[in-house]
Amino acid sequence: MIDAHLEGILWVTGAITMLPLLQFLAPRLGLKLLYKVEVNDPVGLLFARHWGLLAFVLGALLFYAAGHPEIRRPVLFAAMVEKAGLVGLLAAQRKAPSAGGLRLTLAFDALCSLLYAGWLLGI
Repeated sequence: MIDAHLEGILWVTGAITMLPLLQFLAPRLGLKLLYKVEVNDPVGLLFARHWGLLAFVLGALLFYAAGHPEIRRPVLFAAMVEKAGLVGLLAAQRKAPSAGGLRLTLAFDALCSLLYAGWLLGI
């Protein structure tokens, strides 16, 4: 079932995963708009920018994989591991005051992880 819609799934999830490019280009604005989080520490902003760049690159790979079936397996495996790891981190912090703006990220990445795992397992 997932296989029949995988190309579209990758276009959509890849495009959404690329949104943290804003976080790389303008970290304070990106963090505020995307997650309702404010960070003023220079090191925190550096790591936020780096994470935004990494998320953008992962999203671009998903987007690219939509049209290139030969690279889907390793790209989806890497995306599944990264997204599942983030889901675990966010779930562990779900009661923290700053977690409110990250609930959508948790839900989106959990869904992506399940879809990618389902495809990798042939479900």
